[in-house]
Amino acid sequence: MRKLLCLVLALFAAGCSAPPADASDGFADDRSVIQIVSTNVQGKNVYIPGTIVVTAGKGQTLQIYNTTDVPHGFSIAGLGIEEILPPKTEHEVKLSGLEGGNVHHIHCHLHPAHRSGTLLVLRGE
Repeated sequence: MRKLLCLVLALFAAGCSAPPADASDGFADDRSVIQIVSTNVQGKNVYIPGTIVVTAGKGQTLQIYNTTDVPHGFSIAGLGIEEILPPKTEHEVKLSGLEGGNVHHIHCHLHPAHRSGTLLVLRGE
C-alpha cells in the first residue's frame, strides 16, 4: 500500500508521466530546485504545494517565497531544519543526505496553529 501511495504521488509530481520501467527499484528526479510559496489564501495560512516530493540520494534546494507581511517559520524537525522566512522575501533551504521511504512533517514553528505540510522522500535509483 505504501509503495502504491509513493507511486501515485510521484506520478502527480512528475506531471502524470509514465514511471520508468524499473520504478520498483527507485525513482529518478532531475530537479535541483523546488519552489514553494508561503502565503495566505482566504484567511488560511498555507504552503503551496502542501506536499513536497523529493528523491533520496540527491541534494536539492527548496526556494521558499513568503508572500505575507510578517515572518513565518519553516521547520522539518526530523531533518533538524528550522528557518525563519522574512516577509516578502525568498529564502533557500538546502536538503542533503535524505533517506528514501520517509515522510516528514513541515510546520511553521513561529505560529504552530497554521502552515503545515509534508515532505515525502522517495527511494532514489
